Parts: sequence; C-alpha cells; structure tokens
Amino acid sequence: MLGSFTSVVAKKAGAGEKNVDMNISEGLIKSEIEGDGSETGVRRGLKNPVFVVGVLRSGTSLLYSLLNQHPQMAFMYECDAWNFPELLSGARFKRNWLQRLEFYNQALSRHRLIYGNSLRGLEDVRTPEDLYRAFGRGKDAVLWGEKSPFYCSRLVQLAQRHPGSPFILIWRDPVEIYRSVRVAGRSTRFFRRPGMLSRLIVYEEKMNEQAAALEKAGARVHHVTYANLIDNTSEVCQKICEFLQVPFDPRMLNLGEADLSAVYYAAQHNHLRGGVIQRRKISDEVLDAKTIGKLERFRNRWNRLNGARFSAAKSIGHTREPSLLERAYHQMTGSLLCAWDETKRALFEFLPMTWLSTYRETARWFFSEQRFSEPKLSWREQIAEHWMTILVSFLLLVTLGTLDFFNPHLTFLPFYMVPCAFLTLMINWRWGSVAALIAAAIGPAVLSKTDMPFAHPGVLVWNIGMRFVLLHFMILLLDRFRREAASSKSEKL
Repeated sequence: MLGSFTSVVAKKAGAGEKNVDMNISEGLIKSEIEGDGSETGVRRGLKNPVFVVGVLRSGTSLLYSLLNQHPQMAFMYECDAWNFPELLSGARFKRNWLQRLEFYNQALSRHRLIYGNSLRGLEDVRTPEDLYRAFGRGKDAVLWGEKSPFYCSRLVQLAQRHPGSPFILIWRDPVEIYRSVRVAGRSTRFFRRPGMLSRLIVYEEKMNEQAAALEKAGARVHHVTYANLIDNTSEVCQKICEFLQVPFDPRMLNLGEADLSAVYYAAQHNHLRGGVIQRRKISDEVLDAKTIGKLERFRNRWNRLNGARFSAAKSIGHTREPSLLERAYHQMTGSLLCAWDETKRALFEFLPMTWLSTYRETARWFFSEQRFSEPKLSWREQIAEHWMTILVSFLLLVTLGTLDFFNPHLTFLPFYMVPCAFLTLMINWRWGSVAALIAAAIGPAVLSKTDMPFAHPGVLVWNIGMRFVLLHFMILLLDRFRREAASSKSEKL
C-alpha cells in the first residue's frame, strides 16, 4: 500500500495527461484555491477534513480539547468513521452506517448531532466527510475533521481518500504511553485486554512508517510532541494555527473552559477534566524493568528509521534495538490482535442489530465492575482457608475418574460439573478452572485406552479441549454470580 501511494503521489501531471485514479500530488503539494460549496470552504493551500492523530494515550485528547477552543476549528472526537476494514467500506456506506455508528460508540449523540434515536437533520449525510461538515457547520467553523488514535495505522488510507488534507500528528515516549495504558487499565477494561503491549508496538510501527510515507509524498503534516505540548503550550498552539493558516486565539490555552461533552466519561479522562495542563504523576513502578527495556529497544529502532524526526524521546546509547525474533513475535501477535479487532468492528456493521443489542447487554452484565473487592490471598493462604472444600472436590473428581475407568462408554460429564462449580462458588474461578482441566482430561484419556480411534493425538486434544471449553464457560458464569452475590452482600453491610 505504501509503495502504491508513494508512486501515485510521485507522478506529476504532464501536458494533456490526467491522473485517472486521483490527483493526490496536486492536492498535497500545490497551493490551490478550492471550495466545497459551503461556508466552511477550503483556504489557500488547505483542504478539509483535518485529522489529529496519535497512538493511544499519547495526548490526543488534550490536543483535541485545546484545538476545539478555537472558534474556527471543529474537530469530532473519536467518531472513528474510518476505523473500519477498507475492503468493506464500499458495502458499508450503502447501508445504515450512521445508525450503526451511533450504536457502536454514540458518536452522533456525543456531538449533539442527534437527540434520541432519530437521525433527523442528517438526511444528507452520505459519507464521513459529510458528517464532519455537518458538525463544523454547527460551529460556523472554517476547519473541521476528526481526532482519533485509531487512525495511526490508517494515515495512508486517509491521505488517499482526502488528498490535500492536513495531518497533525502527536508523539510521545512509548514508555510513557504504555505506563499510561497500564494505569488506565485499572479502571477501563479496554486498556487491560490481553496483548496491549503488542498492539502498541504495531501501532507505533505503522504510524512511524506511514508518517514517513506522507512526508515523502509531500503531504501537509505537522508534528507535535506530548512533552512540548505540556511544557510550551502557547508556542505549540501558535505553530499549529500557523500550519492551519488561521490566527492564533488565546482561548486555546484555557483548558478549564474546553467543551468536553464528546469525550467519554471514563477514569482515564479525569485528569483532562481537571482543567489544568500538566503531566499526570504516574509511579515508575507501574512497569517492570524488562518491559521498559523492551520499549526502549523499539524506541531506538523507530528513531533510527525516521531519523529522529518524529521522536518524543532520545535514543539511549547503551540500549540496542530489538532482535529479529522479538520484532517478529510482537509483529505477529499485534497484527493478529488488530485483525481480530477489525473483525469485531466489521461485525458491528453487518450483523443484525437485535443480535448486537443482545450481545452488548450480555457483555455489559458479565463484565460490569463490582464494588466488592476480594482479598488477594496466595495459593498457600487459600489452601489453608478452604482446605475442606478443596479436599472434598478433588475426592469427588477421583471418584468420578474411577467410575469412568470402569464404565468408559458412559458419560459422566454433568457430574464433573459439580466439583468445578463447588470450587468456583466457594473460592474463585481459578480453582474451578484447575478442576475443569482435570475433569476435561479424565474422560477422553480413559476412552483412548479402550477405543483406538480415540487414541489419536488430534482426537484426544480436541475432545479434551471441547470438554474444557464447556466446563470453563459454566465456571465463568458461576463466578460472575458469586461476585454479584458478594457485592450485594457487602452493600447491605
């Protein structure tokens, strides 16, 4: 994709020659006077929409809040209209994409574009650019667009779709970013998903690669570092205004007056809502030395690749770059996780709305935070406190295993649920999972000794895995009931 983008941009329109795809180079490099037929037209050398992009937890929300204080700027906050598999975009915009965008992240209601479930007033919106324009018109803004951290891997895609659009990219030390991610994960499930480190590395890798491609193509790109934004806010805002060709407005420096109605109400934004431009104090102990060393190695790599043009922190001389194996591992893991994220996003666009509503309500109930906080005990302490429960449960497993041995063709799976459920309800899901793993293995192992077809390793692993999935699903549900009951009990006390 990068190669094709660069080659298209590199072409110059010759005499009598036209670019049959899209004249990206003309839109990116030349200063033209263009209009879009509205009061929010394009200024000389600029073309809407404007994109404000940075990796997760890199300071994009702070930058968005300051920019939107300017009376001539109106940027949407993470409506993520383009955070979608490019291959399916054509089919998507032929459907009820606005309604589904609202269901997905409440983008329309957060920006006060709709009230209730009615799309009244947005009948003429056919594309994300129409949506940006409608939002900008409400503020009589000259410049409109969107801020989103998820566009860090879609810079080339956005430049191809919107040749001439300006990009404001914010950079932050990856060690600080991941430290902030870990802190945010304490209160927000999104940030404590498995593989966040690999996701971050893939995002940073793609953003560095694609930012370099944009600059090579002559795109209008302005770089900001989080540290400079905090320490030299006035200077940074003035340079952004100069880049966007609008006069500087002192209101941009008053975070306390910023309209944050479109920003999600979550703990990670409490510092932003405090209205003071300053660093949030985070303990260095949030990350261990091994993780810090890994991120420093990747930082050295990114600084070398981009000539330190986009770096938010200097390379550490004594720290080497990541090995080929380390890079391959995180690239593969992060890419798979990002592909899974894209698959889920596509499902939100094409599955029946009734299915999605049921899924969301079930997930909200299952993953809802409980006020009850369990005491953290070591395995030894748990055994000392619940030894009778553990003993009875594993004796029951031994009894069931014996019955299975003498009657291999009879299934005892429902009875295996009893010790798993007992351990889950009396202690926690971890003990139930241990029992489930043992229970899942007994039956197939016994059957493999009596019937040779069941002794095949593939068949044996499959049967054990399927039994474990069934038992573990029951365990997770029971553990959710246990936590909810404990929470209700603690509230009564």
